[in-house]
Amino acid sequence: MPGVNRRQIIKTVGTASIAGLAGCSSNGSSGNNEGGGKQTITYRDREDPFTSMAKAYNSSQSKVHVNPSIKPEKSKYRSLIAQITAGNAPQVIGLDVVYLPRFVQLGALADLTSYYNKKSYTDEIFQPLTRDFIRWNDKVYAMPYWIDCSLYLYNKQHYKKAGLDPEKPPETWDEFLNACKKLKAAGYTPLSNTLGMLGLEIFFFMPFVWAGGGKLFNDEMSKSLIDQQPAVDALKFFKKLQDKGYTTDQTQNEHFTYPPFESGKASMAFSGAGVGEIKDQSPDVYKNMGTAMFPKPEGGQHSSFLGGDCVVITKQTTQNQGAFDASEKFVDWIHSEDGMNTMASSTGYLPSLKSGFDGEYITQHKSLYEPYKKALENGHAPPMHPKLIQMQQPLNDALVRALQGKQSPEKALSQAADSITKVLQSSQ
Repeated sequence: MPGVNRRQIIKTVGTASIAGLAGCSSNGSSGNNEGGGKQTITYRDREDPFTSMAKAYNSSQSKVHVNPSIKPEKSKYRSLIAQITAGNAPQVIGLDVVYLPRFVQLGALADLTSYYNKKSYTDEIFQPLTRDFIRWNDKVYAMPYWIDCSLYLYNKQHYKKAGLDPEKPPETWDEFLNACKKLKAAGYTPLSNTLGMLGLEIFFFMPFVWAGGGKLFNDEMSKSLIDQQPAVDALKFFKKLQDKGYTTDQTQNEHFTYPPFESGKASMAFSGAGVGEIKDQSPDVYKNMGTAMFPKPEGGQHSSFLGGDCVVITKQTTQNQGAFDASEKFVDWIHSEDGMNTMASSTGYLPSLKSGFDGEYITQHKSLYEPYKKALENGHAPPMHPKLIQMQQPLNDALVRALQGKQSPEKALSQAADSITKVLQSSQ
């Protein structure tokens, strides 16, 4: 089960390092053919639990051997760039979806449009994933793989003691604030949350902006819209949580949101898909835990951030038909019933296909996973842009300034919008 490190969403390697891809060699290693006709390919991902995917696939058939290569978040992309530049790229990569536009732009990935069009299971992909999660400039370069989406956890025992219905968690901002008031009166810290970690401004804040109809930037990718009313309203909601003492310090960046929730001090926690983290660290809390989509403003729509990995095949692999065919077979298995059930049970993340929620593991934990399914139906993939990483810091800084009372939400977001617009216009 993934730990807290993954929850430090989107730690970056910097665009300067990625830029080295522009000069990558096109003569790459494309997989080996072992004795007996078995094709060997390398699969790269960023967390140890995903070794289980390669092991399970290898056990399921005898034609292909997948060699797992796991690199930590900080070194994964640097080493990958070096391999591609040297013409020795892994064949299959679990790629953090926010990097997809940049790797496509630099010519590192195979065009999978024809592959996508001939597969029947692509009709089952959750709709919010079918555009930004796998496409760039109207071509398909990836398949959705494992999904990490944002919502909140709550302690049902705390709810009962505070006079709240544990089977009806708050759905609107006003209901959420009222629940926080009752939980605080009952002696609890109502919410554990942080926006201080770089990346959580997208993971936790943007769903509240999307819920009100807002966006990070316009469709033309020429101007930031983060200073418009939906974002201002969302930041005022977070500021109210802070000012009323309903939440842990949202400007801190020492840990993710789980520890106060796991200890029983906090009644709710903004979270990703890793509910297994709670099970491992605090079984008693896990037994009395519920999940729910983020609350929405009056007249708005529930939303969630849909992050995680897409799965890609490197362009160098197309030079070896045997390796490319083997890579396709592995990608097919990832989206099979066995593959999705293995992924959910061994890694804790979510399937990208609707049928994946009918698998054995998720069915056994249906009450916890139903809100995640709703999140996948109603959430948003990251606002995709090759320089999205450069837009995160201005927004993150703005949220912290406003929460600390150094600037009004309006002024802080206006400053962030100016900085993000400059990044957008520098790309044109």
